[in-house]
Amino acid sequence: MADLPQVPPSSPPPSGPAPRGSRRGWLIGLSAFALFMVAFAFINIPLFKTFCEHFGIAIAPVNAAVAAPAGVTRQVTIMFTGEVGSGLRMAFHPAHSEEKARIGQRMENHYTFVNLTGHTIQFRAIHSLYPFSADQNVAIMKCFCFSQQSLGPHQSRTLPVVYQINPGLKKSVHGISWNYTLFPIRQ
Repeated sequence: MADLPQVPPSSPPPSGPAPRGSRRGWLIGLSAFALFMVAFAFINIPLFKTFCEHFGIAIAPVNAAVAAPAGVTRQVTIMFTGEVGSGLRMAFHPAHSEEKARIGQRMENHYTFVNLTGHTIQFRAIHSLYPFSADQNVAIMKCFCFSQQSLGPHQSRTLPVVYQINPGLKKSVHGISWNYTLFPIRQ
């Protein structure tokens, strides 16, 4: 038989504490990560608000109603639409899909919500306005989008939206598209 080459026995892995420099690197890295997470937590809210303002998404009312000067007769057409997010089996629609709103006049529309399931569902409505600049001049006094909503099995409910178009709206804006998106609240 041929002689097989001898393989030196493998040496056991080094045991004992990790080198001091390696622990220091980990400590610096973890400290930097923790500092980043704390900074991100504090800056997250202003970033979210800036994002929402830029895209015309408002979670809560951002404007107070402003009285229009006497003699203002300008009107704006408001088109109301809505969509249901995935995972939510319900229907909803506005009482008026289009309204003419005079600048400075308080207006009200209603949405009817219908639960299409045999169990209670909870949801949140988020509104968005287009053009995005209109968001700064729409005052929302009452809206189902301000809080979480709940509907029992096959229940339907009609909820109001009370709003006003303020005088600061650009003269070039003749119509506003007002959309609601419903999102399920997971339990």
